[in-house]
Amino acid sequence: MKFGKLSNTKLVYSIISLIFACFLFGYVTTDTGANTNGAANKATLSTQKSATVTVPLKVNVSSKYFVEGYPENVKVKINGPAALVQTAENTKNFQAYADLEGLKPGKHTVKLKVSGVSHELSANVQPEKVTVTISKKTSATFPIQVRFDSTLIGNGYAAGIASSNYSRAKVIGSRSSINAVTNVVANVSLPEDVQHSVTQNVTLEALDENGKPLDVVIEPTSVKATVPIYAATTTKKVNVHLVASGGGDNTKNYSLSTDTKTVTVTGTKQALSRLQSLNVAVPVSGVTSNTTKTVPIDTIQNGIIAVSPSSINVQITVSGQENQDSTQNQNQNGNNQQSGQNNQNATSKAANNQSQTDQKQGQAGQ
Repeated sequence: MKFGKLSNTKLVYSIISLIFACFLFGYVTTDTGANTNGAANKATLSTQKSATVTVPLKVNVSSKYFVEGYPENVKVKINGPAALVQTAENTKNFQAYADLEGLKPGKHTVKLKVSGVSHELSANVQPEKVTVTISKKTSATFPIQVRFDSTLIGNGYAAGIASSNYSRAKVIGSRSSINAVTNVVANVSLPEDVQHSVTQNVTLEALDENGKPLDVVIEPTSVKATVPIYAATTTKKVNVHLVASGGGDNTKNYSLSTDTKTVTVTGTKQALSRLQSLNVAVPVSGVTSNTTKTVPIDTIQNGIIAVSPSSINVQITVSGQENQDSTQNQNQNGNNQQSGQNNQNATSKAANNQSQTDQKQGQAGQ
């Protein structure tokens, strides 16, 4: 019996020892793991890294001025602890800017700065400096033109009148830039062989006379533009209206006529319902005498895909101001001759009167 009790006691001690050993092992493992993680974090923070981030360039300037010549985006090179650099690279929670406050109109070279970067990081802007032109701000309003490539429209289809949700746009910039604006356009990208109407959100552009975009601000910046496209199978016979074009001689008059009084137009039902006559442009530049020209009929019009016949013969009669000038000169010469004759007659009459007076005075003296 004593032997059995002793064995049970040893068993209890063994179990307690085993539990205590497990507890010690877990404690040591946890402490070692914590030390290992801490060391890893410390190593991560101490690792250096550099990154180059592209960000918009902000310009600080008085609201009464407009600034030209600066880049839209710049590059910022960041150096420092890897974790902080990675955060800055991912969030871009900093800003590159040019401080122009207090500067007057004219050309200035300024150094770019960075704000919002952790004090543990270094940041350098590329380029370091920019040259800008400050001008007094002015504005003007222009109609919006919706443009598209009509050659992309499917065969047998035509476009109606394109439109946008805004008809006019305000353009803000320097006076020289505003004076250079000739068009504000919304260019719609049509898919090839399109056979249905297309609506797109389009960014507006202000263009000069050469079609080059200008450095200005446009309000609104974009519009919702629609190009309606219909089946073009309707035909209609309309009158021809001849219009002189091409900048002829200002001293001459051009009379246009044609034996083709009407043409057959093919297009959309919507377009032909509004069409009463078709304008045909007749170039008169360089025409100095009566002549006959074969003039092609332009079919690039809203809703029209074909015109029959495609060209017509036009008689151009030229009359100048030479004949009028000649007639006026002849009349003037006649008037001058008549005036001279009248003056001569008056002089002769005065001389006769004076002679008679002298004779009477002589007789009285005798």
